[in-house]
Amino acid sequence: MRYWIALAYFRDTLITDTWKTVSLDDITQALNCTRRNAQLVIKRLAEEGSIGWKPGVGRGNLPQAILLKSVNERVERYAKRLMKEGKSEQAIALIPVCERDQFIVEFVAQYQTGVGEEHILQVPFYRGTHSLDVIGISRRSEAHIANHLYAHLVFWDHNAQEYKGDLAHYWEKTDQGTLFYLRKGLRFHDGSPILASDIRRHFERLMGSPHSTRAIYQFIDQVTVHDDWRIEFSSKALPNLIPKLLSSCVMGIAKKDKGRVIGSGPFMLQEQTEWRTLLKVFPYYHGYRPWIDGVEIWNVGDKAKDFELNSDVVHGVHLQNRSRDGFEEKKQWEKGCIYAQLNPNRLAWTKKQSHRKWLQHVIRSIPLPDVTWGEEVAYAEGMMKTPVFENMNSVSPPPTPEALPSVPLQILTYQLSIHIAAAQQIHDALSSLGVECELKILEFPEFDFVETLVKADIIVSGDVFEEDAELSWMSWFFSTNTNTACLTPKYMDWVKDKVVRAMQLPSKLQRLKQLEQTEQALVAKGLYQPIFHIRQDMSVSDKLTMTKLLPNGWIDFTQVVIKNSG
Repeated sequence: MRYWIALAYFRDTLITDTWKTVSLDDITQALNCTRRNAQLVIKRLAEEGSIGWKPGVGRGNLPQAILLKSVNERVERYAKRLMKEGKSEQAIALIPVCERDQFIVEFVAQYQTGVGEEHILQVPFYRGTHSLDVIGISRRSEAHIANHLYAHLVFWDHNAQEYKGDLAHYWEKTDQGTLFYLRKGLRFHDGSPILASDIRRHFERLMGSPHSTRAIYQFIDQVTVHDDWRIEFSSKALPNLIPKLLSSCVMGIAKKDKGRVIGSGPFMLQEQTEWRTLLKVFPYYHGYRPWIDGVEIWNVGDKAKDFELNSDVVHGVHLQNRSRDGFEEKKQWEKGCIYAQLNPNRLAWTKKQSHRKWLQHVIRSIPLPDVTWGEEVAYAEGMMKTPVFENMNSVSPPPTPEALPSVPLQILTYQLSIHIAAAQQIHDALSSLGVECELKILEFPEFDFVETLVKADIIVSGDVFEEDAELSWMSWFFSTNTNTACLTPKYMDWVKDKVVRAMQLPSKLQRLKQLEQTEQALVAKGLYQPIFHIRQDMSVSDKLTMTKLLPNGWIDFTQVVIKNSG
């Protein structure tokens, strides 16, 4: 492999028919090897006539090199060979940075015209996937992938409106919790057995981690392993909540062995690089085997439009002004919203509720942004409220503060188009009123660090609720770092009390109503302001069978069948 890396390096740094001074130290660093090994590779390239090489003579004189012939085709052929072998990271490293997206597009497109020995679902994505260690996942796309990699004790069946067993064969209520009986013959992806002690170890790893995802599990007081097949979870405050908590993404069971996270779900993580995330079906899964053999999620960046026309799942924006023949359009309004969190802790100016209420009025007054990314946008009045298409900010504006902030307000968001558009509109609206602002746009996960969020005064973020709205509410209240950064311990205790009281109510309708009222109380306190809802627009190839879009905008990989094109 070092030989091919050297070829690619000299292709990018040398000029045909022109001698150029080079540094052996730079070459050694590029090849990640010793000077001796670098010299051996250089000797081979010179002997075969790919490069010319003149050693540096005398102290301080660097060697010179020249590219004697084009090596582009050779390197690209070898890169394609590596791609076919599944070594995508090594392959893409050989391609010039500016050509990598197009290389992926062309390589994958050639496999989209027919059905091969394996049925692999092709999914383009605008970025690489983040860590898939289940205990720390906070983004919806990673959570969706994780739900296919890790099995849960129980899961919520939306159609049947009840919990069903996954790793658990049977469960029963106890005095302060739930006792679960595991299925026999369960296996992790490395073939080792899944026993009750493994379930407890997963829970302990979660609770011992620094991740905000652990916060909702503060309501579980004790985990007791009775034997290999029986495990009991206890809660004094919310014993009826235990199945709900254990069906959450982060309680997808995994074990960590020598730094590697090993799953238990219907798919195994075969590869995760900057460019490709590859899932392959786990042949010894205890449940129904998915029909497809795997899922490839490709990071194709700004080439997504070209790639998606050869894919199985297409964002609607990439079919704008094009024929939708061969695709079935799926649209739905997301549950959840884009929102602004107002931080009362950084500046004395924002500590005053009247000042935050004025900021809220400015935020509510911004117009709907010009949509360029495909989704439809509407005003939001709450996570679960109906989208509104006219600005309802008819309330008399609060008085303008007598004194504006003495230092610039810090507005923070992350790299999603709708978030950037909303943050920019807030920045422009406040600037027009004489408030000095600075807008900062960060990538995930840097944006989501509490130490980053506490330095902002207005945070533009968003959340998408899953099918279990109650669990989504709890995750948003307790496990989002925007709340952790902006709500003082006093406010967090108040939220906890409200949520516990809500979840102790007898009916789901009552619980949801109380949770929504808690959200609106945060609005009334000037700590939080809903901004926009988004309507998802997804088109699915007619060669796929599927049921519907999930609330998170994805499709269930376990339910897909790829039909023959003939």
